[in-house]
Amino acid sequence: WQQGARFAAGTSAAAAAPLTIGRGATATLVAPAALDYARPPAKAGAADSFGGLFAVTIARAGRYRVALGGGAWIDVVQGDRLLPSVAHDHGPACSPIRKMVDFDLAPGRYLIQIAGSKTRDLSLMVAAVPR
Repeated sequence: WQQGARFAAGTSAAAAAPLTIGRGATATLVAPAALDYARPPAKAGAADSFGGLFAVTIARAGRYRVALGGGAWIDVVQGDRLLPSVAHDHGPACSPIRKMVDFDLAPGRYLIQIAGSKTRDLSLMVAAVPR
């Protein structure tokens, strides 16, 4: 989480910033007007909020957790549909993780859409959830 890369969020599905499973990152998000989401966010942010698009490739089916260092809406998109989340939680006490959302994913490429962040910089990570 602490040693992640720093990069700019993507502004469209084609330009989605790649994430590595199990590796933290800090992304610089952009204003909603600059974003071309693959699907409209389930919960759009205010005009003065920030968001971005990220791509992740899943090699093995399982449960995956998207963790954020701040408050924002998380959607996972495959093809033309928003996928349902299966669990939500806060990060451990005294940790920099504020929000965690789990998704059951099959092998393939997914988009992670972030919307409604009050801050331009956001730490995030996608990790496999042990079963």
